[in-house]
Amino acid sequence: MGAFYVMLSNVTLRLLFWLGPVAGALCAGSPDQWVPARWDGGPAELGRRAQDKAVTANASVREAIAGWYNPATLELLEGTPINCLLVTFRGGASSEVEPQQQKLVREYARLARQRGIAVLGIVHPEADAGAVAAGALEAKLDGLVIEGEFPGGSGFAARVEAALRSNQSAAVVISIASDAASVRTSKAPVLAVEGVRPSSRHPMQDGIRATPTTEPWIESNIWLVRSFRLGTAWRPIWVSQEPKANSRAYYIKSVADAAVAGGRWIVALDDDLRASLFRRDPDALATWRNLGTYLRFAEDHAEWRNWTPYGNLGIVLDTAGKHPEISNEYLNLVARRQVPYRVIERSQLNTASLASFQAVLAADVAPPTEAERTVLRAFAEKGGLVVAGPSWGDPPKDDPFSEIPLGKGRVVICKDDPPDPESVARGMLDLLGPEVMGLTTFNVPSVLTYVSTSDSGRHALIQLLNYADRPFESRITIRFNGSYKKARLYTPENPPLDLPVQPAATGGTQVAVPKLGVWGAVFLE
Repeated sequence: MGAFYVMLSNVTLRLLFWLGPVAGALCAGSPDQWVPARWDGGPAELGRRAQDKAVTANASVREAIAGWYNPATLELLEGTPINCLLVTFRGGASSEVEPQQQKLVREYARLARQRGIAVLGIVHPEADAGAVAAGALEAKLDGLVIEGEFPGGSGFAARVEAALRSNQSAAVVISIASDAASVRTSKAPVLAVEGVRPSSRHPMQDGIRATPTTEPWIESNIWLVRSFRLGTAWRPIWVSQEPKANSRAYYIKSVADAAVAGGRWIVALDDDLRASLFRRDPDALATWRNLGTYLRFAEDHAEWRNWTPYGNLGIVLDTAGKHPEISNEYLNLVARRQVPYRVIERSQLNTASLASFQAVLAADVAPPTEAERTVLRAFAEKGGLVVAGPSWGDPPKDDPFSEIPLGKGRVVICKDDPPDPESVARGMLDLLGPEVMGLTTFNVPSVLTYVSTSDSGRHALIQLLNYADRPFESRITIRFNGSYKKARLYTPENPPLDLPVQPAATGGTQVAVPKLGVWGAVFLE
């Protein structure tokens, strides 16, 4: 093993040649500027995965994990915006291995800091809070990442943070939440949450007979990142999900899927790619450079994160509700139906918060208080649409929903308690006309959209993400409310492209996107 490390040291400088142009000196900055990557490795990681057959049966994977904290691997970061590494730190390893791991991490963190890279230690269950804090102080880590199910839940993270503060350490403590609802209102500087692997799957792959209207089933984290936007200000959201093995195209999709709504994917390597990068395999290095291109595109357009989410539909979210999984599904499935919306926290439901909406999904307002009922009734009477659950009163006995005129508007009352998310999402397409939807897209079976605006609507950004496994070669037509004179398409791979703009026959602006690889952003002004 010693000779192996010597060999790695000799190739450190040569790696720069293989990886392409070197970026300037990196500066990790504050937590909101961190671009994270999982950098698991060392003997403790091998010990933690001792029962993983994919590791034990593959010598090249074991070699890569064992040697990952050689200084040569830091060269992989050159030319990418990654400035925050999550390293294996505590928990899951034997008492004999832990000291070796701590020594490796201390030295590796020292070298990373010289490059302006923040280092956070990943803490797994079975770790001791006091030992974790002491080790973080000794290694001068910038923070800790708590991952897994700990006895006492969030109490472990709180004890670690208290120990750090008692020693005047400013190191952050980030817990990766398995449930978004549990941290959605947290004031932590960075929120991390488990997501899904972004993908598109056609029903025929599951043995379901296809019909002319059958659409692919899309797994996405766009709605998840969007659900944390409870106020006007952007906040850093990290999405944690590990890649599917041997799927190189998956990486750029994961970057875009988190970034579209303003989040960041915690870059993670599958074992095959890690081992190939360790061997400096040309194809693996090409995959890594391509991933870096997408990360750079997201960071080069960081100002998009501060734009206001667009939507004439407001979805009321009860962050303390009894059915958080159903609340999440409203947000998820409505987004999957290509309906733009903005989130209204239930505690902020009032006349002022509804002033800029034309429709409100109030299924989470169950039962409504008298004050909430008054606000929603007034909204409908002025011409708005309110979709509510049966607790509103007089729900239908047989039909899935009933529609009641109210002043200039209407209230739609769902039969089920709580209303079925799929039925609600599908019904939105019938209840909301194109002028309320604001955005209509054509020929996008495997594409999801996210719309935001700035300067009081003078500029609009329509982002498109293709979840299929191949580029979308057909033309995509977009119709959007408002009169815009110019349109430009931004993609990670190519220079900006001016697009022709024309008035839509039904009003608004129409733009055609000639083709879409993975991620495109149409800028309207």
